[in-house]
Amino acid sequence: MYNNNQNANYYFENSIKTASPAKLVELLYQNSIERINKAIKAIENKNFSEANKQIIRVEDIVTELNVSLNLEKGGEIAKNLRALYNYMYQRLLESNTKKDTEILKEVRSFLQELLDTWKEILKKEVKTSRELNAKSVDPKFDLQY
Repeated sequence: MYNNNQNANYYFENSIKTASPAKLVELLYQNSIERINKAIKAIENKNFSEANKQIIRVEDIVTELNVSLNLEKGGEIAKNLRALYNYMYQRLLESNTKKDTEILKEVRSFLQELLDTWKEILKKEVKTSRELNAKSVDPKFDLQY
């Protein structure tokens, strides 16, 4: 029998394996925010080892998001995201060294803003796809949401 933590890990791993690239970005943003929250609590409780572990995972996620950018196709938006990811990474390194929750809160606010924006983009994409599918005489996709 799985405990709650094992169930959550299994669910998260399964979500990642079956996610579209767009959904995967959303999951990475969400997981980063959750880990920052855990790191903040760990620092407040003087559990610096746990804080270190959580911050390193967020660093890994930010690095993955950064290297996944396609600067050619993404143009100015991708360049701006690269700069923001680099900045967040540097701030995470600093927060981990200093165990500074204010820096973590700053990075969390950037990630939350990115997550909210990403969700809005996905909603518009789904709406557009549904409209195109509805107008088509021979729909190419049976979109179920």
